[in-house]
Amino acid sequence: MPNAGSVQKITSSQMKELCSASQQSVPTDLPFAVADYWEHNKGELVRKFQAVLRSAPVNIESLVLTKIVADCQRALRHMFGRRCPEVGPLPASVTEERLEFWGRYNMRPVWFPELDLTEDARLPKRWVRPEAWYYRKLREGKIGETIKDIPPTKIRPGWYLADFSVGADYTDGTQVFPNDPFAPLFERLRKEKLVGKHEETPMGSRFAITHDEWVQTILTYMASELGFPRANLRLERASEFNAIGNIYDPDRGKFNAWVWFADSFVDSDRLVGGGRGHGGLAHVHSFWHDRRIRDIAGRPLVSLL
Repeated sequence: MPNAGSVQKITSSQMKELCSASQQSVPTDLPFAVADYWEHNKGELVRKFQAVLRSAPVNIESLVLTKIVADCQRALRHMFGRRCPEVGPLPASVTEERLEFWGRYNMRPVWFPELDLTEDARLPKRWVRPEAWYYRKLREGKIGETIKDIPPTKIRPGWYLADFSVGADYTDGTQVFPNDPFAPLFERLRKEKLVGKHEETPMGSRFAITHDEWVQTILTYMASELGFPRANLRLERASEFNAIGNIYDPDRGKFNAWVWFADSFVDSDRLVGGGRGHGGLAHVHSFWHDRRIRDIAGRPLVSLL
């Protein structure tokens, strides 16, 4: 028997059977009052019944959507073992067509369980925690909240689209992510003088873009390309980068270039990290929000909540 509150999958054939059954005549051996009520209200009851079925958060016979949930559950089980959190149902907005479209940009759904990556959090032994510098600055109150009323270490549970583009090693500022699907966007914005670069920076590179340019320009255009409101997109926070790398993406922290994080630091700085030579997945540091750095890129994170 399914757990209370769990969402059950209804196939299209079962949907037809239920709808068909709901339209059958009421048995003649029921009391007259019941039969009479059914006869005069059957149409409205059937419409309500069908509306409930169609609005339910279920997957309708989709092997693709089922596999997304199963893959995330498998990744969580691999990390957490017997203490594995349960993956929630996919939002109704996630369809096979949209998944295929988002996949062209290397954006894939991930499920974040409820986590709080505090310094003393009980995590699996294989979990790579953020470095001591991060926790020291948290204690000093220098890392601000990106999401209102949610501490920097706390991860809000739910479905997100994460960027699984393969990173790149630093090569004197000429590096680019291989086959970056967002390269045409970066090139266009640079041609329109909306985003800057260094002399040696390739036009389609996501490096040498300031944190301000990511927040004020890049993410706005990415939201439009991906079909989301601007409010759904932001850079990953340090805790989210850490969680994605530990659970879903083994390439995080494997390159000697860094990425911008969404977290603010003191007044004019923002967090960065992920550099292989500085701790990889554990690496967290800070730079000025308007500084154009040759070895810092960025990754969008989309909320599907």
